[in-house]
Amino acid sequence: MREPLLRILGGLRRRPVLEVTLACLAVLLLAQTLMGALSLAALDRLIADTTADRVEVVARRVAGNIDNGLRLGKPLAQYFGMDALLRDGTHGSDDLAGIAVLLPDGSTVASQGDVAGAATLARALFRHDGAATPHDIAARPSGALLSSGGGRVLLAVPLASADPAKSNAGALVVSAVRDAAAAHALMWRSLAVLVAVTALVGVALAAAFKFLVPLTTLAAGGRARFVVPLVALLLAQGVYAVYTVQTFREGWLRVTRENVAVLARGLQTDLDRIIGYGIAVDKLRGVEAPFQRLAATFPAIREIDLTDAGGHLLNRADSRGPLPLAGGNVGSDTGVAARGNAVADDLTLVLPLTGRRDTAQAPVQGATQGATQGNLVLRLSADVLGAGVRSRMIDAITVVAVALVAAMEMLLLLSLLMNRAFAARGVAPDGTRVGPDDASDIGRIARPIMFGFLFAWAMPLSFLPLYARTLPEGWIDLPPNVLLALPISVEMGCGLLTALLAGRLTDRRGWQFPVLSGLGVTFLGMLACAGAGSLPIFAGARGLVGLGYGLTWMGLQGFIVTRSSPQYRGRNMTTVIAGLFAGHLTGAAVGAMLMEQLGFRLVFGISAFMLLMPVLGVLALMRPYMGKQKVAEKAAGSPAIATTPVATGAAVALPSRAQAAPSTRSGFTRTARLVFTRDFGLLLLGSVIPFSIAQVGLLSFALPLYLEHAGVAASSIGRVLMIYGLCVIYVGPLMGRLVDRSNAKKTWIVLGGVVGSAGMIGLYFGGGLAAATLAVFLLAVASCFSGASQSPYMLGLPRVQDYGAAGATSVMRAADKLGQMAGPLMVGALFGSMGMNTSLAIAGGVYLVATLLFLFFAPGRGVQRTSGA
Repeated sequence: MREPLLRILGGLRRRPVLEVTLACLAVLLLAQTLMGALSLAALDRLIADTTADRVEVVARRVAGNIDNGLRLGKPLAQYFGMDALLRDGTHGSDDLAGIAVLLPDGSTVASQGDVAGAATLARALFRHDGAATPHDIAARPSGALLSSGGGRVLLAVPLASADPAKSNAGALVVSAVRDAAAAHALMWRSLAVLVAVTALVGVALAAAFKFLVPLTTLAAGGRARFVVPLVALLLAQGVYAVYTVQTFREGWLRVTRENVAVLARGLQTDLDRIIGYGIAVDKLRGVEAPFQRLAATFPAIREIDLTDAGGHLLNRADSRGPLPLAGGNVGSDTGVAARGNAVADDLTLVLPLTGRRDTAQAPVQGATQGATQGNLVLRLSADVLGAGVRSRMIDAITVVAVALVAAMEMLLLLSLLMNRAFAARGVAPDGTRVGPDDASDIGRIARPIMFGFLFAWAMPLSFLPLYARTLPEGWIDLPPNVLLALPISVEMGCGLLTALLAGRLTDRRGWQFPVLSGLGVTFLGMLACAGAGSLPIFAGARGLVGLGYGLTWMGLQGFIVTRSSPQYRGRNMTTVIAGLFAGHLTGAAVGAMLMEQLGFRLVFGISAFMLLMPVLGVLALMRPYMGKQKVAEKAAGSPAIATTPVATGAAVALPSRAQAAPSTRSGFTRTARLVFTRDFGLLLLGSVIPFSIAQVGLLSFALPLYLEHAGVAASSIGRVLMIYGLCVIYVGPLMGRLVDRSNAKKTWIVLGGVVGSAGMIGLYFGGGLAAATLAVFLLAVASCFSGASQSPYMLGLPRVQDYGAAGATSVMRAADKLGQMAGPLMVGALFGSMGMNTSLAIAGGVYLVATLLFLFFAPGRGVQRTSGA
């Protein structure tokens, strides 16, 4: 087995064009697979949502009929004719499996068909204020509760009480079967388009490398090596994205029209019953009241008209009440049509009124039976439909953006591997091989590792509180909300501890020890999360994950600090942070998708398995740097080595390691002295801690509550949070290069503080989605400035060089964790007494004051020491 594989690899090395082509095709296939998985999962959610919309329409229609009787004083427990109402209300709905009316305690009043689980859903609808919704039940924006599983959808809506002292009298629960055939057809069609697009673009990519890109261009490291696969990737994902967006749009429009038709058929049946008794259409009175109730039930209905057989307008109403007849004809210049039947189009539904009665007992009189005597005309709102279409298109674009972020990370990894494959390895005079990468861009080596690690770590993040809520509390006796936050708090606290430890480990044993140890500890923590049987055990498991996270994150920062020369540390640090946010963004999205299909525990297991990827990345990409310290130490005075960028970066860190030994004897005292210095201490107090308070206080705690209070949908909240990640991923590295060219690192730190605080202070003067979006964007820009300048500024301080670069970095990250822990507590404490806008503005004001303290009292520039100092 080994010999054929070696023979194949040897053949590929002799054919570099084929090797590059296959590598690019592999990245394209992986990117398209992720794109397809996310898109299919989103389509599945769209199908489930549209099914729930249709079921809710039926439920609201039947509930409206029951509410009419309750308003007349009928008691729900002795509601005469309930069975007939349920039977008539669901007539013609083929996908309904059953319907039931229940009291708040879950006892059944009447039912038709199979409604298994109705009692649980009804009791959840009447849970006491502040109680959490069960994890397998979702609350819809309308207030209805939804439960799905086993190919069925169960939905509950409240029934209004005639007693003003009681909000609701009971619940109506409807069970429906999902249209599996239609769902599978849509999925297979989408999958076929994905495969076809990928195959065509793959063939075009291979042809481009074969006939359009010269081999000399590939070997010389030309832009074609990155641009050609990038264009292919954007083309493939763009074409499939257009198809996905169009599918979302058409699906939502079709279902909306179907839902309006389902609602209108009930009104059509009622009018047909009246006409069947011999009452002419033009003699109907008071029909505006049911028209108004129907329009108020479904916002997509702009107006409902009643016309006679000739098209003359008889009655019209919208959700606010009756409308004037304005000329008497439907469709004239005043909004009504000319004589003649109304024509159905995308915004108009026309339902004929014939007098046929399926349930009436009296015979239809006269010779008019079956002839059209009038029309029920429903006019849809273009504004509401347009807003719905835009929302679904944004949902699809969000999926595309997440997939594209992951695809770009794969492409950057491919570019790194190709550069290594074609580049000549540098060799020192003593025969030792120098690192194969440019030291000015050393962050590109750690970026794939960080991306893979955060991808695996972030997979369970979207459902941690939900999973915690399903576990027994055990011996812990705390308020419910505190219990749900406990696993996350324990994880942050453990991350703070290992952030302090990792710097010392990096100084003593090299960056690889905390990185590999952290990956191993995180692996064990994820497995423990999957097997946790109670909340205390789960909190302990998340503590293990936090320990591993702190070790790995600080170890990778230690790699940047010790392997990068001072003038390039800013860009390299922002490159690694960009990989962190890219992994966080895509991992959380994939984890949420897998949770819906596989459940909580399997996602933890998959997350543990995915941690093998960064381990392989460390061994494959970073092995040349594992033993580099000793080589640099040995040759610190060698001119040949000193002129090598990587060696220079290693040599810069040598005084730190040389002076690390005495720090072990009085570590706490030296750390305290460092923290209370005017330069390093003010960096922590004036920039690192206040930024972390603002970042986590706004993004992780306040923003979801703030936007929810403003009436913003959960999907829009997620997209606002994405702005931060996308800005850090793609703007951060550019800012890093800009900061590296400047000697005034302090200026960029101050600029970041002013920009970030301005966004939060601005929330005091204007609220809503626009103000929150601007605040998040400005905080992201501040993160780019601060992330690129804090580390270079800190590492240039003389006391930091005396203390140790890696150790000081770990102290700075520990302060960062401290701010992250304090942020939610500070903002949450202010929320109760000051209000949301004022609380966030105060947090921004604290950030601004701290920045000004740093501006006026911190030194402007540190003194760089070299190995010969």
